[in-house]
Amino acid sequence: MTKLTAERAQTEANWPPEEGATISFESTAGLETGILHHIRWGLVWRDFILEDGRVIPERKIVGCPEDTIWRKPSEVTQDERERCEERLVSMAGAGLDPRSREQPFWAELNQYLAYTYLRFKPAEVSMTAEGPPVDQNLNIRNRGA
Repeated sequence: MTKLTAERAQTEANWPPEEGATISFESTAGLETGILHHIRWGLVWRDFILEDGRVIPERKIVGCPEDTIWRKPSEVTQDERERCEERLVSMAGAGLDPRSREQPFWAELNQYLAYTYLRFKPAEVSMTAEGPPVDQNLNIRNRGA
């Protein structure tokens, strides 16, 4: 148990990774790596932007602490929400495929869906680092985000 606590403290002390670091992450193809370009906050969680343009949600990064912080819908400004909506409209208008995982359109869409869900279900939902929100009434983890 002490080892687990020490490992967790070490991970949290080194989190998040620095720009330029090689990071590993879970993808549909298995474990992959990439070079971190920068980190940005979405409407709900942090996205890790790789040098090759892929966008990886924080919870998929290997070594991510279990208790990462998610934003509450009340922390998102109207301007942030509107800019996200404009980016989604622009990407859709450009013909980008929203089903291409690890791409900006997928990332924006998932952030917007999670934000919208949490906005209308604030009292019934707890946010977790392992994945998308858990609906406390249904006790079901929503695996789409």
